[in-house]
Amino acid sequence: MNGRKPFIVLHTGLVELLTPAEIQAVIAHELGHLKCDHGIWLTFANIVAVGAYSLPGLGVIIAQTLEEQIMRWLRAAELTCDRAALLVTQDPKVVVSVLMKLSGGSPSLAKQLNVDAFLKQAHSYDKASSSPLGWYLRNAQTRQLSHPLPVLRAREIDSWAKSSEYQNLISRATIFNAEKVG
Repeated sequence: MNGRKPFIVLHTGLVELLTPAEIQAVIAHELGHLKCDHGIWLTFANIVAVGAYSLPGLGVIIAQTLEEQIMRWLRAAELTCDRAALLVTQDPKVVVSVLMKLSGGSPSLAKQLNVDAFLKQAHSYDKASSSPLGWYLRNAQTRQLSHPLPVLRAREIDSWAKSSEYQNLISRATIFNAEKVG
């Protein structure tokens, strides 16, 4: 950022598509990227990968391996920021609803979306990819994506919301806020 003030742009289409709680989740997600310095780390990783291409001999293989690892890191960064959205909204259905709306994108259909059905689809996807062939197809499908599939992100949010790690964080935040007010 070099002293510049970061900002987030919300397009009109997004504001019209989402509820106020969902907009809060989107802003929290994007602030998660800023808080974790994802942009800085991504820039550094890309510079290293580009530099690897200039190495004689194995440079191309090293660069391609680095690029594959960068894509894995990017997908993990998105899951981290989905967690930031959950920490702020404290409602996994809000975060999952955002993911559904962003993957569907139609304001006219937004009210018909069903979070529970989407999560059921995520669990079906897990079952389908549990075989060796399914695992291979899933990895081939997602290897070059910068973001995990929305249905997988939804499953991750649902799982994390049920975890003791998430519950402990929320409990500690509640105690901290109570002490701060009192």
